Amino acid sequence: MKAFWLINLGLFQLAWWSAAWLTQSASYIISGLIILHCLLSPSLKADLRLMALLPLGLLVDGVLIALGCFRGIESAFPLWLALLWVIFLMSLNHSLRALSRLGLPWLMLIGAFGGAGSYWAGLSLGALATPLSDLNFWLVTAPVWALLLPLLVWGQGMLSAQQVSQVRK
Repeated sequence: MKAFWLINLGLFQLAWWSAAWLTQSASYIISGLIILHCLLSPSLKADLRLMALLPLGLLVDGVLIALGCFRGIESAFPLWLALLWVIFLMSLNHSLRALSRLGLPWLMLIGAFGGAGSYWAGLSLGALATPLSDLNFWLVTAPVWALLLPLLVWGQGMLSAQQVSQVRK
C-alpha cells in the first residue's frame, strides 16, 4: 500500500492528540490505533522489529521522569506514554521515513526542536506538568532529543539493513 505513510501519519497524530487531550483514556485509544496500524501495515515485520528501540525511548523518558522534569504523572511510567513510543517508533518506517535521508546536523536540529517541542506542546495542553522554568525545560529536553532522534534513526537503519541481509541469505 503506497499511501500507508499517510495512514500512519494520521494514526500517529490521533495517538499524540489523544495523549494530550484525553490522557485518562489515551491508553485504550492508542492501543486501538496500534492494532489498526498492525492490521493495515504493508511491513508489519519491519515495524515490529523497531520495538528493539523501545527500551531506549522508555529509558530516556524514565530518566526524565525520575529526575523530576515532569510532575503530575500518576505512575512511575504511564502506559499511554509507553504506547505513544510504540506508534512513534513504527512511524520511523512510514511517515517519518524521510528522516533516514537526512544528515546528522538536520536530525539533531529536528530532534532538539521537534522532540522537545512535542513535550512542550503536551505541557501546554495539560497532559504533563513540569517544575522547571521554560528555559530550563528546553535546556534539558532539547539536547536529550538532539542526541536521541539521530540514535533512533540510526537504529531504524541498522534494523532495516539487518532485515535486508537476512532476506538475501
